[in-house]
Amino acid sequence: MIHALIASLLISPVFADPASYVRTVERTDGVAVSQTKTQKLVAPGKPDIYLVGVAHIGSKSYYSEIQAVLNAQDVVLFEGVRSKGKPSVPVKPDPKAPKQMYQVISDALGLDFQLFDIDYNHPNWINSDLSMEELDRLNKKAGKGKATDFDMVEKLLDPNSPQTQQAAAFFGSAPASIKEALKIFLVEKISTIETMLNASLDPATVSILLTERNKSIAKAFEKAISVANPPKSVAIFYGAAHLPEVQKALAARYGYKPADQQWFTFAKADRRKLDATGRQFLDTLGNLAKMKG
Repeated sequence: MIHALIASLLISPVFADPASYVRTVERTDGVAVSQTKTQKLVAPGKPDIYLVGVAHIGSKSYYSEIQAVLNAQDVVLFEGVRSKGKPSVPVKPDPKAPKQMYQVISDALGLDFQLFDIDYNHPNWINSDLSMEELDRLNKKAGKGKATDFDMVEKLLDPNSPQTQQAAAFFGSAPASIKEALKIFLVEKISTIETMLNASLDPATVSILLTERNKSIAKAFEKAISVANPPKSVAIFYGAAHLPEVQKALAARYGYKPADQQWFTFAKADRRKLDATGRQFLDTLGNLAKMKG
């Protein structure tokens, strides 16, 4: 179960290059604070762009701050893999239905899952992601008939998978110190998570999860600004791991340069809350992460 949990944390788009869209700040009181960045980009004759990096698990106040940034923009391009024929707007999870891994982790950490707190129902919000069928097609092409790490990703995001159900059972009965240890692990590994991500998944899966989906963002952005009355501002609202590559592409194609930026806190962790059991669990998580990396 722990191996599956580590894998879900490593593949999660919560994380990114710490120099770019996510960082951990160590406070003098011993509390570690995790933050994501919103970066404004500007270019002559082009709409202002707000690259809104997001953690898919965070506090309710964090999502309120992110929502305010998004609501101020003329167009929002958002992340949301779904099957063809399904609504393009993400559906809030049914509280009575089996929980997917993000919900299991957010509940364990005393945080919220993004889909519960963000309001996507706006006419100027556009789903710019690939469909699950498109991702599966890319995966089959990359795998050439063999199993890939992308197959594992799909299982981890399935509420009915054994990995998710095992994690839910474990954390449902875990003491507070164990849950705080998981939060500390999540917060403190921000600084090395991109390296761990690339080491933990095969290159084809990393390309599918990030690069191929970023190409879809580029197409949606070009379409959004190629209209008679282009928007004055466009937000690109994706998991933080996507945005360093997106920023480079926008700079290369349109000449966008960074302007203002804001940091928003999505989680905090405090080692002082750990007892002996929590410290032991934290050591276990760290050792497993080293094995993955």
